[in-house]
Amino acid sequence: MVNLLKISEIDSTNDFAKKLLSFYPLEELNNTVICAQVQTKGRGVGTNKWISEPYKNLTFSIIHCPDYLLLEQVFYLSKAVSVAIAEFLYSQGIKAEIKWPNDILCLAKKCAGILIENSISAIHKKIKYSVIGIGLNVNQTDFPENINAISMKNVTGKDYDLNYVLEKLLESIFYWFDHLKQRRFDIIDAQYFSRLYMFDRPGLFRSNGHIFRGKIKGVDQYGRLILEIPQENSLKLFRQKEIEFLNA
Repeated sequence: MVNLLKISEIDSTNDFAKKLLSFYPLEELNNTVICAQVQTKGRGVGTNKWISEPYKNLTFSIIHCPDYLLLEQVFYLSKAVSVAIAEFLYSQGIKAEIKWPNDILCLAKKCAGILIENSISAIHKKIKYSVIGIGLNVNQTDFPENINAISMKNVTGKDYDLNYVLEKLLESIFYWFDHLKQRRFDIIDAQYFSRLYMFDRPGLFRSNGHIFRGKIKGVDQYGRLILEIPQENSLKLFRQKEIEFLNA
């Protein structure tokens, strides 16, 4: 059962979700969705910010308890949410790709972003809860020049009802949560890699100031990118923020 909490304005839906968790039992908050019409301090990975025009897009967070996953399976949560968003966009006639680890691209521009913050139980070696923040560009058409962004409306020319988009997107997300619970990792992997941006194609990358050519060969169980570097005749692993894509 999904509990939907709509808020007119807030700084960060992820931060608000974590505040709720400090006051209420996790059992009461599991699968709660906090959706803000206006988010003033949206966050991305690290120090990145999520910029969203008020009343034009979706900014929301899901409190979810994936206690059915082991710690070494935690990246499957990211995979499942990425696939869910891409699948939803496909259902709307929009071709979407997943840029590792979990950005959603349309026409090589960012249409959606995901920020997952996990609370870990070291004793039980499981995730106590996850706060999954999602920003989806829906009806916004103008973006700052320094941001490589796009919206659903940019792609199709259509105006979208935000309530409808939220409803259908949540249906997709919880559908893929069910795949997680059923441990259908092979299905999730197949969908993730079939939509992975630059998968098994030559591309240009930068790491530690060094620019080189490589080919994405996969993602390991810990979410690290597996990159084939022909010049060195080797495979290398990269964590998030250790490598930059120069193709997009």
